[in-house]
Amino acid sequence: MHLDHVNIHAYDLTAARNFLMGLLGVKVGWRPSFGVPGDWLYLDSRAVIHTWLKTGERGLGWVDHIAFGPCGDPDKKRGESQRQGYTFTEAGLIDTNITQFFVYGPEGMKIELQCERTIDHAR
Repeated sequence: MHLDHVNIHAYDLTAARNFLMGLLGVKVGWRPSFGVPGDWLYLDSRAVIHTWLKTGERGLGWVDHIAFGPCGDPDKKRGESQRQGYTFTEAGLIDTNITQFFVYGPEGMKIELQCERTIDHAR
């Protein structure tokens, strides 16, 4: 069993789509004709994020964040996020070689990127 997809409801679908495409490199692909606006965003030929137009009362849903990884070299990912103007926090995951980036997007969306640091065994 594996994670199939994440469904995100957003008021501004364009901002959500552009944020996720810029941050994660997902691409817009085929989506069933649900009759409600949204996108299916693909990574490695799988629709891993489904967006849907949020029509209810404003406010965050029950999801705190969505995590993706591995995302490669943490220094490179930090630089990319800074160049793209994303707000983020960074932490080392205790007892691991993982650097976590919590990147903030439209409407309070929070994406965690897990990047593996190179371990210098010569020390």
